[in-house]
Parts: sequence; structure tokens; C-alpha cells
Amino acid sequence: MEVKLGEVASMKVSLLARAWGVDEEKVVLRLLEHFENSERRPSAGLPPGLVAVHALYAGHKVSGEYDPESQSLVIPSGPAQGRYKTPSGAATAVLRAYNPDVAPHRNGWSFWVVDESGARLQSLR
Repeated sequence: MEVKLGEVASMKVSLLARAWGVDEEKVVLRLLEHFENSERRPSAGLPPGLVAVHALYAGHKVSGEYDPESQSLVIPSGPAQGRYKTPSGAATAVLRAYNPDVAPHRNGWSFWVVDESGARLQSLR
């Protein structure tokens, strides 16, 4: 049986959608957001011990500084600016700032991306 490339791609997107618990459109958007950020900001410009992170949400790129020791996250500028005890608290602030009509609860470990590697913040756990 011959399978067309389009069908294979569609099956893979469906598989990712089930694995991530989102619809297929969100799978494509998440993958595109991952590759949109071609300019990675290395953590070298931050104070020692901090890790440069970012999130792409509702067409906005939000930069942050993650502290692995305290597991806190600072958003240095923008409408969600502040110091948050957890990555999830910072993610909630971003959602409230940019889309107050949605439920603001997000898992910060999967919301934030490490600038240097492009991996989700959970990769540093």
C-alpha cells in the first residue's frame, strides 16, 4: 500500500495533537513558533546562574529570565512585567496581559522556551 506524503504528515500532526492535548491547528502553530525564533539570545548576557527564556503568545514575544536555583522567573519589560515565584505564575501573567478573556492557567514548564537551545523550560528540570 502506497501512502502519500500528505497523509503521513497529517497522521504525524494528529499524533502530536493527541500527545500534546491540543487540536491540529495548535500543533502547527506551536511548531512554527518554535522555528520563528531564529535569533536566540544566549544567557551569557544575563547575571550568572540565570537562563534567558521567551514565550510566543497571541503574536507577542515575551522575554524572561529564569533562575534555576529558586525556580522563579522575571519578565523584565512589557505588560506582564514582574517577578514571579514560578514559571506557571509568569505564564499566567502573560495570558492575563495579552488575552484576558481566556482561562489564564498554563503549565509554565511547557509555556517558556530556553533561548539558547530552543527546548521547553521543562528540559532544565
